[in-house]
Amino acid sequence: MIILGLNAFHADAAAALLVDGQLVAAVEEERLSRVKHAAGFPSLAARRCLEMAGILPSQIDHVAISRDPGANAVRKLGAVLTGRAPASMVLGRLRNAAAISTVKDHLQLALGDVRAQFHDIEHHRAHLASAFFSSPWPDAAVLSLDGFGDFVSTMWGFGHHDTVDVRGAVRFPHSLGVLYTAVTQWLGFPHYGDEGKVMGLAPYGERRLVSRLRKALWPTVDGFQLDPTFFSHATTGLSMTWESGSPRISTLYTSRLTEELGAARSPDAPLLAYHLDVAASLQALTEEIVFHVARLAHRATGSSRLCLAGGVALNSVANGKLRAHTPFDEIFVQPAAGDNGTALGAAQWVAHAVLGHKRRMQVTTPAWGPAFTSADCKAALARVDISGLRVTELDEEALCARAASCIADGKVVGWFQGRMEFGPRALGQRSVLCDPRRAEMKDILNRRIKRRESFRPFAPSVLAESAADWFLDTQPSPAMLLVLPIRPDKQAQVPAVAHVDGSGRLQTVSAADQPLYHRLISAFFALTGVPMVLNTSFNENEPIVCTPDEALACFLRTDMDALFLGPLALERV
Repeated sequence: MIILGLNAFHADAAAALLVDGQLVAAVEEERLSRVKHAAGFPSLAARRCLEMAGILPSQIDHVAISRDPGANAVRKLGAVLTGRAPASMVLGRLRNAAAISTVKDHLQLALGDVRAQFHDIEHHRAHLASAFFSSPWPDAAVLSLDGFGDFVSTMWGFGHHDTVDVRGAVRFPHSLGVLYTAVTQWLGFPHYGDEGKVMGLAPYGERRLVSRLRKALWPTVDGFQLDPTFFSHATTGLSMTWESGSPRISTLYTSRLTEELGAARSPDAPLLAYHLDVAASLQALTEEIVFHVARLAHRATGSSRLCLAGGVALNSVANGKLRAHTPFDEIFVQPAAGDNGTALGAAQWVAHAVLGHKRRMQVTTPAWGPAFTSADCKAALARVDISGLRVTELDEEALCARAASCIADGKVVGWFQGRMEFGPRALGQRSVLCDPRRAEMKDILNRRIKRRESFRPFAPSVLAESAADWFLDTQPSPAMLLVLPIRPDKQAQVPAVAHVDGSGRLQTVSAADQPLYHRLISAFFALTGVPMVLNTSFNENEPIVCTPDEALACFLRTDMDALFLGPLALERV
C-alpha cells in the first residue's frame, strides 16, 4: 500500500511517502527549488520521494492532501453571516478550495501516470496524526497549535494505537500563532519564519508587559480568546502570497496594537530595551497559553504523555518548560512540526484513520531526504576548482577522528553525511560544526558564514548518554526542539552554545539513531572532555544544502576551514 502525502498551496510545501505504513521518504520543496519556505505545489518534492523509493507514479494507491476546504463549512458560513469573519475570507477560502481541487492535475503534470484515490485531510488532523503516529507510544495526549488551517488554530485529542480522537479545538478568529506573528511583525521582523528570531531575542528583555499583551489574547475555560480589534485577519482576512515562490503574509496587526505598544519598529531601526521587553513578554504570554491548553489536553485525556505539532510547537523554549508547568511526564515533538510535517500527517491519517491499517513505525530520526554516494561526492568535486585544498579519502573512524581534531583546533567544519533531514533543523546530516568551548566562535560563525543577528544563539549537539551531566531537567530531544537550562557549573565551559539566560536548544544524539554523528562527537569528547559540538545548519542565507554540489558551493564561497563530504575530507591549505 503506497500513500503519498502532500502539503500543497501553502508555505513549506512538502511531500512524504509511506509504503505499507512505513515512512520511506520525506522532503521539503525548498531544499530542491532553493527558495526558502517554498510555497505552492511540491512538484519537485513529490518526484524526489518516488525516486528515492524506486516507485512509479502508477503504483501510488492513495494521495493525501493536508487541507480540506469542506471542513468546518457550517462554522465558516455562520461566522460570515454573523459578521465574525470577513466576506473576503470566504473568497480566499474559495480560491484555496479551487487550488486544492487541482492537485490531481498538478500531480499528473509533475509525475505522469497517477491513478490514485485522493483524500482531503483537515489541516490540524494532519498535524495530530504526524505527532502521535510518529511517536514511540501506544497512547498519548496530542496537541496541535499554529496560525490557522481549515478555520482552526488549535486542536487536541487522544491517540490510542491506530486512532486519534479529537477532544477539543479553538477556531477562527482566535489564534496564538497569529498573536506571535503579529507582534513579530510589529518588532520589525516581517519575513515568513521570523518568529524564531523573537524567541531568541526574548531572554534579553524583562517580562513586564504581559498585562498589555493579555488584552489582545487571554486564556479561557475552554482554550483562549483573542480580541479581534488588535488583528487585521478578523476584519480583512489573512493573505498569503508566493509569486516568487517564497511566501509573504499580510500585516496582521492593527492600529489597536500600536495604541497599546507604541509605533512599530522599522526593520532597519535599532533594537531598544523596550523592544526586548515586548519580545520577552510575548514569549511569557505564549508559554502561559501553551501550558494552559496542554493542561486542557491532559484533563481531556488523562495521559502522562504529550505529542506536539504545529508551528507554535517550534517554540522550543515553551516546549522545554512543559514538564515543569503541566502534569505531563514525557514530551514528543514531531521533528517537522510546522506545515511541512502535515504532508507526513496527512498520509498517516489516511493509513490509519481512513484505511484502518495498524501502526508499524515511529520516527526516531528526521533523516528521510535524499542521500548521495561516494561516487556522487567525487563527481561533484571534479566539477569545481580544488586548488588550495587538500583532499583525503578516509574510512569512517579516520573521518570522525579528523573532523573532531579540526573542531577541537577551533576550525569551522562543514559536515555532509547520509540522508538529508526533514524539518527545519540541521541535525548532523547537513551541519556546520564548531567548538562550543570557544566564546568567540559565535562571532566567527556570523562573520564568516551565517551573518545572523548577534542575539540569536547557536545550539549544542550532545551525546544522549551525557546530556544529564550538562543539562537540567534532561529529556530526549533528538530534533533540537527543546530548550533546557545548562547546569550552572557547566555554562562557562561551553560559552558558544550557552544563551544569555544560560539555556541551550539541545539535540540529544544517540548511537542507535545517528551512529556516525555520535561517533564524531565521541571523538571530540575524547579529545576535550566535552561531549558536545556546536551545530548549526549548513547554509548561507539559503535553504539548507541538499546535494554535494550545493555543499561544495557553500564551502567555497564562505570561510569554512574544512568540509567532510561523505568519505572526503577537504581542508584549506
